[in-house]
Amino acid sequence: MLLDAAEGYNPDLTPELVMHGDEDGDLNVDAPVTRAEALAMLNRAFGGLPAPVGDNARKAYPASNFTDIPDWAREELKPVFAAGIVAGTSGTTASLSDTVTAGQLQKFIQRVYALLGSNFKDDFYATVNKTWLDSSVLKSGTPISGTLYDLMFDTEPLTKLIKQAIQAPKNEDEKRISALYHNIMDWDARNAAGLAPIQPYLDAVQNAKTLDDLMAIKHKMADELASNILIGFGLTTDAKDSTQYTLAFSTFSPSLTKEIYAEDGGAKKDAYLTYVQTVLQIAGQDEASARADANRFWEMEKALSPNRLDQQEYGDIDKIYNVYTMEQLKALFPHVDLDAVFADSGLAFSDKIIVADTKLLEATASYFDDAHVEDLKLLMRVSLLISFGNYLSRDFWDASDAYQTAFLGTEGSLSDEETATQLIQALLSDELGHLYVKAYFSEKAKADVEDMVHDFIKIYKERIQKLDWMSDATKKKAIEKLDTMGVKVGYPDDGKWNDLLRGVTLKTKAEGGSYFDNMITIAKANKQLLIDWQGKPVDKGLWPMSAYTVNACYMATNNEIVFPAGILQPPMYDVNASREENLGGIGYVIAHEITHAFDNNGAKFDKNGNATDWWTAEDYAAFQKLCDQAVSFYDGVESAPGIPCNGTLTLSENIADLGAAACILEATKMESNPDLETLFRTMARTWASTMPRETAVYYAQIDVHAPDKLRGSRVLQSLDDFYEVFDIQPGDGMYLPPEDRLSIW
Repeated sequence: MLLDAAEGYNPDLTPELVMHGDEDGDLNVDAPVTRAEALAMLNRAFGGLPAPVGDNARKAYPASNFTDIPDWAREELKPVFAAGIVAGTSGTTASLSDTVTAGQLQKFIQRVYALLGSNFKDDFYATVNKTWLDSSVLKSGTPISGTLYDLMFDTEPLTKLIKQAIQAPKNEDEKRISALYHNIMDWDARNAAGLAPIQPYLDAVQNAKTLDDLMAIKHKMADELASNILIGFGLTTDAKDSTQYTLAFSTFSPSLTKEIYAEDGGAKKDAYLTYVQTVLQIAGQDEASARADANRFWEMEKALSPNRLDQQEYGDIDKIYNVYTMEQLKALFPHVDLDAVFADSGLAFSDKIIVADTKLLEATASYFDDAHVEDLKLLMRVSLLISFGNYLSRDFWDASDAYQTAFLGTEGSLSDEETATQLIQALLSDELGHLYVKAYFSEKAKADVEDMVHDFIKIYKERIQKLDWMSDATKKKAIEKLDTMGVKVGYPDDGKWNDLLRGVTLKTKAEGGSYFDNMITIAKANKQLLIDWQGKPVDKGLWPMSAYTVNACYMATNNEIVFPAGILQPPMYDVNASREENLGGIGYVIAHEITHAFDNNGAKFDKNGNATDWWTAEDYAAFQKLCDQAVSFYDGVESAPGIPCNGTLTLSENIADLGAAACILEATKMESNPDLETLFRTMARTWASTMPRETAVYYAQIDVHAPDKLRGSRVLQSLDDFYEVFDIQPGDGMYLPPEDRLSIW
């Protein structure tokens, strides 16, 4: 029986105590079971369900979404609805009168396991993290909390450095930090200026009559604001020759996900429409016209949305490396002077231009004529207000804050000081990074991580040699890729900081500076940086992340892994922790990034970081088959009631997680007295997190990572040792038959 191994289930219950039968007492054991009947029996079998708290309460499915509750079940199902587990079993709402299959019933039981969090064998993640999950809270203004995220959102160390810098700035780095911080916090000046910094552009857009008028405004904004609104050229690393830069071209695109536009209703649409309407009203429109324009803007974006690539396809080099000539682009935009648009970039001409999303490009191209001037005017107004509004008065900030609250389900707001700190982080990463590494970085951590990387690469080589689905020829290429993989730990070497603003002055209020003006200065510096880079070899010594970033990455075009100083701290890494704890924390992250070199996207790049085919046809076909199995392994697995994982969207990250788990397990087993239980517990704790249901639903649509729960539990179900350590047997919630477990690398 499905319930035999469930913690909380009473094995002494007879069928008659669980199944009450119809009004005549007939059990009708051969009749189909409705959703309502199944839930009633589930409630009886567990002796009632507890009310959700903490994370379970945050992600609970709202009982109000069901209106077809049978009269006989109203009282009996109250605790089930209160438990928040009654959602559709395929990610959609379902009627309580629908019949239930054994597989659907199993999903309901899994939801109960997660709610109880009382048995490692049934829901390992929920049980290991129960105390934390049940007592978890969300900091005001933040959409997520957890082991990794609390490090990300911990602004205290950086706030301390910023305060020191603004009190007595001693060098150019600290002077820029001080100037920008005080600009951000100067609400009197920002509110007094109001819309004035962008009003001339708004007026010009309003008065435009033709496409040529709008393009003239676009050129003026490119020159004065370093803005690429509507359409523009840029620079990117050439994926086919990663030592060189190449031109890129793009136009406007929808702001939200395909799923939100397709649903065309609900809280997220309402939040977005309200936001757009609000910024239009701040700009002077009356409520009725702003509401009408917000709806028109929505319809424009909704019409374009189906033309976009799917989220995961933006990581597929075969989909996003599309070479155009200028003549081909001119044929798509016959009414636009693309030579003038290109001149806005300041770049030198090359007739090799990369377009990432060809179908979207073709769809947006149809708007660039006089017949669509009113549409383009609206798009430019909204883009101006959203892009630059947060540099202006308080009402823009309040509108943005209200939008996040409604869209993601957050509560409260960050303080002005917290927001200013986050902005300094984002805008002055080198300046703040220099201060951070001097104050906080541990050379011991750097040495330990570098040792782990070398250990893991050795393990990967051995594992690749043992693969039974890969030929020797492809194995040789894969090992060469590992041998040449670059490793960056901590912070950039001298001379390898980006130093975007070196020699650039951010003006204080006394010097006539403002937040808006300094943001334009930063934008112009970014534009100049691309101009300076063009024509030179790509400097692969530069870092893609700031030193204090709590994250890590694999750079396919560099064939390198990067671990900033920010992630090398407790609880991800602790010099006083056991080897198993560090392997389950930072070790998981390191092995994950190494595996990205061989996920479905990274596998298309060679040892030099160039997109090229280094596989035999037979080996790549075998790899694709394993990728298909990985999609199935995760697809539909829930992280919360009615929030299933999209196995296709998350494929690349899931391959990296599966490879990481296998690697750190092998590293642990090399210890003289390996503590596998601690390793597995730490892996589950590493991904402990909580967020509102609205945020979880949104992330399930856009995030190429699997939900955190699956990163700390589903991956363990692929490891035979996990079953042995916790004696997980058929009938347990965590059990998967050996033939259903997955190993790729």
